Amino acid sequence: MLDAYATRLGEEVCGPAFRGCPFLNAVAEYPDPEHPARVVTEEHRAWLRATATDLLRRLGAQDPEGVAVQLVMLRDGAMAAGPGVTPQTVGAALRGAGAAVLAGAVPA
Repeated sequence: MLDAYATRLGEEVCGPAFRGCPFLNAVAEYPDPEHPARVVTEEHRAWLRATATDLLRRLGAQDPEGVAVQLVMLRDGAMAAGPGVTPQTVGAALRGAGAAVLAGAVPA
């Protein structure tokens, strides 16, 4: 699953129409946590972390909430890394970093 996600994210962030993560852009553009755009953004990011936490829990990860934050941070970094590199480079970097995080968190 990480493989397919990393490949698809690499393709997206290196595409000509990509203008950055809309949710991260909204955080930057709407710093007031009460602004409706910011509320929706925070809800989405909470959902993203919760989804990762649930999957990590099913895998038996130690500290699934903490590891979910790490994986979402990797995703955020991949969203910023696209310009100037290839989709394969972004995908490979995300796969490698994600695998390293999971190796330290999920029992073999």
